[in-house]
Amino acid sequence: MAGRRGLRWLLRHDPGLAASRRAGRVAVVATLAFMLTRYGLGSPTMAVYAVFGAIGFGVLSQVVGTPRERTRTLVACFAAGSVLVALGTLLAGSTAAATIGMLVVGVVVAFLPTGGPRAAGVASGLQLLYILPSFPPYAPETLPGRLIGLAIGMGLLAIADRVLWPPRPIESYACRAAAAARAIADLVDAATTGVGDLPTRRAVAEHADGRLKLLATPWEERPTGPGAEDRGLAHLGAALRAVRGRVEVLVAGDTESAGDAPAECVNPDVRAPLAATAASLRGTADALLGHGPPPEVADVDAARASYTARRLAALATVGDGEEAIARARAAVAVGQILSSARVAVQAARIVVDPRGRPRTPAPGDLAWWTTASTPLLWWRRIRAHLSPRSVYLQNAVRLGVGLALARFVAGELDLSHGLWVLLATLTLMRTSVMTTRATLLPAIVGTTAGAVLAAGLLALVGQATVVYAVLFPVLCVAAVGAGQVLGVIAGQASFTLLVAVLFAQLAPAGPALAGARLLDVVVGAVIGIGVGAAVWPAGGHGEMRRDAARCLLASADLITAMAAWLSGVGARDEVARRLASADNRMLLFEATFLQYRAERRGRYEDDVDWFTVLGVVHRAVRAARSALDDPAEPETVSPWPDLVEALHRDAGVLADGYRGVAEALQADRDPATDPAALLGLPSDFLDRALMAITDAPGRREHPREALWLVYAWGRLGWLADDLAVLGAVLAPAPSRRRALVA
Repeated sequence: MAGRRGLRWLLRHDPGLAASRRAGRVAVVATLAFMLTRYGLGSPTMAVYAVFGAIGFGVLSQVVGTPRERTRTLVACFAAGSVLVALGTLLAGSTAAATIGMLVVGVVVAFLPTGGPRAAGVASGLQLLYILPSFPPYAPETLPGRLIGLAIGMGLLAIADRVLWPPRPIESYACRAAAAARAIADLVDAATTGVGDLPTRRAVAEHADGRLKLLATPWEERPTGPGAEDRGLAHLGAALRAVRGRVEVLVAGDTESAGDAPAECVNPDVRAPLAATAASLRGTADALLGHGPPPEVADVDAARASYTARRLAALATVGDGEEAIARARAAVAVGQILSSARVAVQAARIVVDPRGRPRTPAPGDLAWWTTASTPLLWWRRIRAHLSPRSVYLQNAVRLGVGLALARFVAGELDLSHGLWVLLATLTLMRTSVMTTRATLLPAIVGTTAGAVLAAGLLALVGQATVVYAVLFPVLCVAAVGAGQVLGVIAGQASFTLLVAVLFAQLAPAGPALAGARLLDVVVGAVIGIGVGAAVWPAGGHGEMRRDAARCLLASADLITAMAAWLSGVGARDEVARRLASADNRMLLFEATFLQYRAERRGRYEDDVDWFTVLGVVHRAVRAARSALDDPAEPETVSPWPDLVEALHRDAGVLADGYRGVAEALQADRDPATDPAALLGLPSDFLDRALMAITDAPGRREHPREALWLVYAWGRLGWLADDLAVLGAVLAPAPSRRRALVA
């Protein structure tokens, strides 16, 4: 009974026993590596590096991906770690040289998260491999032994990762995208044919859509890396969410107009293109799961061309009034659905075969990255984050300065086991001073408790090495698993005990070792919180308003450039140029948002729904990108200059609304007490525009130009809806804050 109760308790605190499996795996590796090198080969130097190789990449790091990817990551980390161990060994003879090296290595390695989850997960382990050899004694002759020990520890860890309680696979983002594509295809079928329960399929599609959000995806599977596959997954997820959103608009509009009629699309004109969309989405889902080749972009293009031809014929024959407006609204939604479906197919083809990307851009392929080399993709990502406004660069500089200062203090004060000063700084420093401060007290309490227990153990056992050898694997399991299952206090206490037992087997040790460990942790923690308070102390929150405002300003510029292009008087290159700027700003905003969500936040910092703001920016960028690929491009100047002028006017008002929200965010004030006032456009402005197009003289003689204007205003309507949402989200914030303060 007690055993079953204990297992139930463990399953509640460690779902799937992930932490327990990891603790057991690392404990076996560390123990085996230590026993082999310390007692088998008789080398304390090898033993230290073997154990810390296993701990650095089994405890301090998160090696993620498929089994093959994890093995490749460990091999790459051994290669890079060997360089860091050699560098640390050669610079250890001088405090000044070791400190400068720590600053450079600290900043460079801490900048790795720009490369996505796989690179971010191993950054702490790589930092440890420079920290470990950078302290006296200065012994370059021990470098071969250090590298052999590191190879043994990391090699055993790579083998154990495959065969000894390996991590359970996590559902990949590609699998989530496949499920979403199939659910959206089912929704389209229910909407167009009436087959299937429409409300149920809408709910399933909404759930699958929600699982594509970055916040709903485990961090290790988020497609945030610079490579072609990650970029393709990010574009695929955004395109699928856009398809579902436009299908919902179409279904809601048709259901409302049909009243109590069966829930299917009542406009037969849209059935063929939606059927083609459903087929492409199913093909995409199958390809992502490895069940066949991805669909051809040409098939989607054929459906778009066919629907455009049908719409042109309809514009030449359909009457005026409500029927024309209803069909125009449907045309807007279907055009956006087909455009997003095309992006989804393009992205899926790259995800399925990243190496098979074309060398030259295909017609209508606007994403530069689809034809760029992998080194160029990495360089563009790094260059984008070489900005004081990037939270990745801020974190790298903060941690680099903290580690360098800790190395200098430990060297100048000649602290015994100064390694633990830097290790405390590395493990306790967070991305904001508030989060660091919240971590500090539990760490000190846990270290103190562990030091007291370690002092008692060392005094009681003395030099009986066999006792320490027996306790080592037990404490290794506790040190790895306790922090994840029981919290920071238990983790720090267990790790302090483990350190005492480890070093007691390397050299004679007494109770003073536990006190030295406590002193080192306190010094490292104080340095960490001091540097954190001096270097960008607000963390992600300090950049949220600025990044959001910059993105909204870029969206406003996109709106004006897009309107000019859509009306036939602007330059395509201008839209592409502003798209590049908006993409860069959105990249920084997305990184800031993800960090902000991981930080400890203050009492009033959730007043703004930043996720909604990020979604609005994403849709503005998608709308502009799809506008460049619109199949209804006119061949002549619009015969209705008054309508073109009205389009520019509406776009200008809409852009001013986005700028108004941006300025309000920068000033931390209420953008408007009434969202409608913020919008600056009447709620029925799209219907008025569509009515003006249907009433335009010569509309039947110029159907292509008319359809072009319909699509142009349709995009403005989509962005206007988002601006209204922004107003509703932001307007109550200051009033709530004032109420709370009062």
